[in-house]
Amino acid sequence: MLVASIAAMWIVLAGREAVATQTRNTTCIDTILLSLSEMAIALHQIEDADNVYRVSAFESQIRQAVVAADEAHTALSDEKGVNAFSPAAQDILRQATFNPLQELSEVISLAEIVVDPAEVDEATHTAANLASDLAYRLMPFFDRIRQYELEAAEVIADRQVIYGAAALLVSLCGVVFAALFAHLPMEQYVLNAQRDIERSQRAAEAASEAKTMFLATMSHEIRTPLNGVLGLADVLSDTKLDPDQRRMLGMISSSGNNLLQMINDILDLAKLEAGKTSLEFVDFDLEMVCRETTELFSGQAVRRNVRLNVESAHSEAGWYLHGAQGAVRQILSNLVGNAVKFTENGTVSVRLEDVPGPEGAPRFVRLSVRDEGIGISPDSLKRIFDQFEQADASTTTRFGGTGLGLAIVKHLTETMNGHVQVSSVVDEGSEFSLVFPVAKALARKQASKTQFTSTFDKRVLVADDNKVNQMVAQKLLQKLGCDVQLASNGLEAVNKARSWAPDLILMDVRMPVMDGLQATRAIRMDASIPGSATLPIVGLSANTRGEHEEAIASVGMSGYLHKPINREALVAELMRHWTTEDADGLDPNDLPSGLSA
Repeated sequence: MLVASIAAMWIVLAGREAVATQTRNTTCIDTILLSLSEMAIALHQIEDADNVYRVSAFESQIRQAVVAADEAHTALSDEKGVNAFSPAAQDILRQATFNPLQELSEVISLAEIVVDPAEVDEATHTAANLASDLAYRLMPFFDRIRQYELEAAEVIADRQVIYGAAALLVSLCGVVFAALFAHLPMEQYVLNAQRDIERSQRAAEAASEAKTMFLATMSHEIRTPLNGVLGLADVLSDTKLDPDQRRMLGMISSSGNNLLQMINDILDLAKLEAGKTSLEFVDFDLEMVCRETTELFSGQAVRRNVRLNVESAHSEAGWYLHGAQGAVRQILSNLVGNAVKFTENGTVSVRLEDVPGPEGAPRFVRLSVRDEGIGISPDSLKRIFDQFEQADASTTTRFGGTGLGLAIVKHLTETMNGHVQVSSVVDEGSEFSLVFPVAKALARKQASKTQFTSTFDKRVLVADDNKVNQMVAQKLLQKLGCDVQLASNGLEAVNKARSWAPDLILMDVRMPVMDGLQATRAIRMDASIPGSATLPIVGLSANTRGEHEEAIASVGMSGYLHKPINREALVAELMRHWTTEDADGLDPNDLPSGLSA
């Protein structure tokens, strides 16, 4: 029994060392991630600093981040440090192309140039830009290493608990000597290991929260100027243009929409991973969604000499059903977009059919997208759904993209309790198939209705601190026959609501002096404003979908529009607040599906 007790104690000690090693590894990677995030934000902001004190503050922040990153880099630089990581993490740390440790050293060197006390020159600005870009590129690699180490730590911790339980049984069967020298140390070691794991998890959660905040901030900063680009392109499309000008305007709109889609993909994936995305289940025509979504890529398909086909097998239940329409549309957009992008002079087919499910289970459907493109190698199929992954480096160079589309497809399909599969032959094409459950529609199918054009004889106040956004909204509203006035902050909006008595206010959520939420509260409480309690106030925000909706509802706003604003969404919002008689010459039967008085 004494030998057994000693063996149990040795198991506990060995397990404790493994847990300590994984904890050190995770802490080191968390330090690098936090340092990269701080350096990236500070380097980005230092270019826009308007006084020497703000520049000095940002330089101090960069110095602190450089010191922390350099210490973590030193701990990982020797071979012994790398060998302490899990095999998956070692593969990333030792990769020949874009080695994370070498690139981290470059970031540290460039950041040290930026905070050098010597006079700022062009080289310093170049170093700041290079360091910022490189830090952004490194963050996904170290984030993946952190995930691998956390998974390895959990496995070791679970194993340690099992070993601890075995040691406890041995101790209970042993003599007092075994109980004193095996059981009590084992219990203490397990508790310490659990505390170490919890501490590491808290640090990882802090790093994840910092990443989320960084993404949200950068999203707003990018969307604000992008709103002006896409909005003015929309306004310009209604002017007289020669063919070359119209073609260039189309390229501007296409490039802007591609950038917007990239931003949405990154933020959608972050939300899916954090479990913050909820699906909205509605009645919809699945076959119509397939045709409408596929039609969005018809222009791109014509340019690439690609034929688009949509086929639906006969179904006794029909294709008007109850399910997650938004998720299906987003999945199909990613799959069809990829199929067209990777196909030259071929066919892309979308097929819809019923499939048998488990007995007593709801109805299951299969949605397949098949192309005749470049195909995917067997080795690449194993990682095609991973984040920031494509078939190979040449795919990114030749076709572009972030490698996030299929990761989003997988997350959304699993959120719908479905699964996705892929089969492919190199140089012959690929087929992606997703199977997911649906339910019977709760209401009868509504008859489709035609599009319409209308004008409104209304007074609209636009409150936005960005002059370009003001111009875009003003031009769109004037095209719809509205009388428009502008306000540059919330306080000005409140004063104009009192003096001008608008019929509707478009209120930006983020503004100086008084933001949109504060201004809305002030208007609702001001009895001197005609109809202040019922005046339609529509919130505007460049942030990603749904981030402000709860706050907007709490202050009494009547609706919410996402930037960049487009004509269709604006008309839909106006029709939601005004009766059909408010639109000149509009017959109520001409309202499109989804719009109502």
